[in-house]
Amino acid sequence: MNILFLGDVVARSGREAVVRDLPALQREYGADFTIVNGENAAHGKGITKKIYKQLMAAGADVITLGNHAFSKREILDDINDCPAMIRPANMEPLHAGSSCVIKECHGKRIAVINILGMAFMNATAHPIPVMEELMKGLEADIIIVDLHGEATSEKILFARYFSGKVTAVIGTHTHVQTADETIINGCAFITDTGMCGPYDSVLGRDTGEVLSRLLDDMPTYYKPASGRVVICGCLIEVDDETNRAVRITRIQKRPE
Repeated sequence: MNILFLGDVVARSGREAVVRDLPALQREYGADFTIVNGENAAHGKGITKKIYKQLMAAGADVITLGNHAFSKREILDDINDCPAMIRPANMEPLHAGSSCVIKECHGKRIAVINILGMAFMNATAHPIPVMEELMKGLEADIIIVDLHGEATSEKILFARYFSGKVTAVIGTHTHVQTADETIINGCAFITDTGMCGPYDSVLGRDTGEVLSRLLDDMPTYYKPASGRVVICGCLIEVDDETNRAVRITRIQKRPE
């Protein structure tokens, strides 16, 4: 089975590119199942029900989020209308939505879990005990974790700790794709799969705005950049007999 994972979708240019190009990417990589991180899809922070529906209509099977999950306040009212969208398990408000979804694909039960890292994030608890609690009684053939975090070492430690129990740990959040994709004891891992968003930017933000904040101490409002888009993600190849990952391939489609 081939599982396609696309990194943080950033703002209008990123989501328009994903909606436009996702079907072609699925054909190119023979994807059977697709996960998209949509936590920055609405103007660079958060997501809305409308955008959730756009990404699902384009071919996503599951939408994961991150520390900006609730930046658009209306999602608190709409999250139960988005059954294939999950939020980090260790982030307030804990009552809203779900942090794990199980879907069937080619006779396999695929569980997708969303967790925040602890370092420099607004997590309510450490991800390792939170993950252990989520796995109690979990009935799935394949388990994919979106670990949304800042610290490289924390993501590596998490992957090594759970490598014998899950099929993949995919890092998100930094918007910069790392070159450390590997298989650890049958578990696919990459520290960060990168972003789908404005290529000429500072992590998706307008460069001029970031400079004004840094050099002139001017208040800023997270203005997304526009223009050319990079699409980043990875492909996880899972053995149909063992349900273990056998290969992870980085995907990076830069603008010409």
